[in-house]
Amino acid sequence: MPDVLQNILIYAGSFVLVLSVVVFVHEFGHFQVARWRGVAIDTFSIGFGKKLVSWRDKQGVEWKIGALPLGGYVKFADDADAMSTAPREKIESPEALAEARRKGLFHAQPLSTRSMVVAAGPFTNFVFSILAFALLALIMGRETTDPSTIPARIATVAAESAAAEAGLQAGDVIRSVDGVGTRNFTELQAQVGPSAGRPLHLVVQRGDEQIPLQITPTRAANGRAVLGVTGPLPLDSERTIQRFGPLEALSVGAANTWGIIAQTGAYIGGVFSGRETGDQIAGPLGIINVSGQVATSALSAGGGDDTALGERVGFLALALLNLAAVLSVAVGFVNLLPIPILDGGHLLFYGIEALRGGKPLPPSAQEWAYRAGFAVMASLFLFATWNDITRLFPGAQ
Repeated sequence: MPDVLQNILIYAGSFVLVLSVVVFVHEFGHFQVARWRGVAIDTFSIGFGKKLVSWRDKQGVEWKIGALPLGGYVKFADDADAMSTAPREKIESPEALAEARRKGLFHAQPLSTRSMVVAAGPFTNFVFSILAFALLALIMGRETTDPSTIPARIATVAAESAAAEAGLQAGDVIRSVDGVGTRNFTELQAQVGPSAGRPLHLVVQRGDEQIPLQITPTRAANGRAVLGVTGPLPLDSERTIQRFGPLEALSVGAANTWGIIAQTGAYIGGVFSGRETGDQIAGPLGIINVSGQVATSALSAGGGDDTALGERVGFLALALLNLAAVLSVAVGFVNLLPIPILDGGHLLFYGIEALRGGKPLPPSAQEWAYRAGFAVMASLFLFATWNDITRLFPGAQ
């Protein structure tokens, strides 16, 4: 298979898989609480646009997969649109309200029911992330290896770098620089840093051999000398892994989830206060790129021979699960922002309704708010896409 086609399949496939899992988790939260509260449901959709696959369950709910895998929705029986912004028909009397509630129509339900259904989506995203991080901690543990105990073993060598020209290879261990012993990668960086443009004499261990090499580091933008290598590369026997029991793993999952929430909140606050720029906000192209990089790295981690296929698939599953957990936190957090058309916007309206003694905002006010919310989200989408383009194609700036 040509490399380009293979990369397209890896990048697109990993993106669709991860995003579909996160969207399903979010929408299933809405769906399950709605069913528990007796709300009539019309459609559960993953993706938008042309229907690719669909079926109806015993309760009459249509489950479908759309051609555009950029989200999903649960459509209730009385929704005027997939965003649940308004009912199809206005309820004019107490009798009509009672009948609509009997039928399970969402917009006629008590405030508590509507709030629970809406909040269930982001809440389920957070629960999924906690469980996913906990499972990863249970399977993989937490690496607590002290980098200073790892020899200066080379992980990668950049093409056309000083290291590549000198003949350094991944897996080589640098034992000394100009006759001075090198115990770890930090010492290597300190020894090389001031030597841009000056030939250095290295002793490199490759297998059972010790090979003398001469290398001339190049100067980086910060003025420091670089070889064009990354490291360290610890062997399995050199790693220290902390193992967790089930309860400890759940604690790790909750801590990881909260850490991402706090970091995201601090970043967004920093953007609005001017302490941070918005260049870290990513859109679909950015997620595709990250998904592809994660999948490619995981597939290459188990080696290139056929006997390592099962191990590489295992690495891929764990890597994509970790990415799905991170993305699920982001989706849950963003959906709680008080922007009309998002779950947080619906909850904001319900809060106002509660303060007004159960009287919702006038339909005209809600309509204008939803239009403003749509404009905000469209602008954010365009901004994020521009960020993606400038990161992927720096010449586009």
